Amino acid sequence: MFSVAGVPAHPLLVHAVVVLLPLAALGAVAVAVRPVWARPYGLLVAAGALGGAVAAVAARIAGEQLEDAIEITPGFEPVIDQHERFGTLTVLTSWPFAVLAVAAYLLARRDRGRIVGVLAAVAGVVAVVATVLAGHSGAAAVWGDVVG
Repeated sequence: MFSVAGVPAHPLLVHAVVVLLPLAALGAVAVAVRPVWARPYGLLVAAGALGGAVAAVAARIAGEQLEDAIEITPGFEPVIDQHERFGTLTVLTSWPFAVLAVAAYLLARRDRGRIVGVLAAVAGVVAVVATVLAGHSGAAAVWGDVVG
């Protein structure tokens, strides 16, 4: 299992996803509303979306390793399965967002990225919804027996 200073990598990588994807999505929405911001901020949005997508894949892989390394509390298998599905959904929604954000940036530099920018904003919102669902189900898996 991949770890950082003895801590499983999955919870660390998840934080990168939870920070990068929403910030990039917020930036994509801002750029879609104010296209003039595409040139100064488009690269930042594209980099955030791409970083979030890479982190989502890494978190997914580290999550599989973590699942193999620990003993699942009986009764929590459905919660873990749901979390795994939402994690996969996060990966599957983050990559279209990243591709559209990069395309919007490249096209905005030539004054032709308005429609792609709007699509990137919509894809970013979808990726954030998937991220929230994965995060909530993961928190329920870890903390459910403590608070519930």
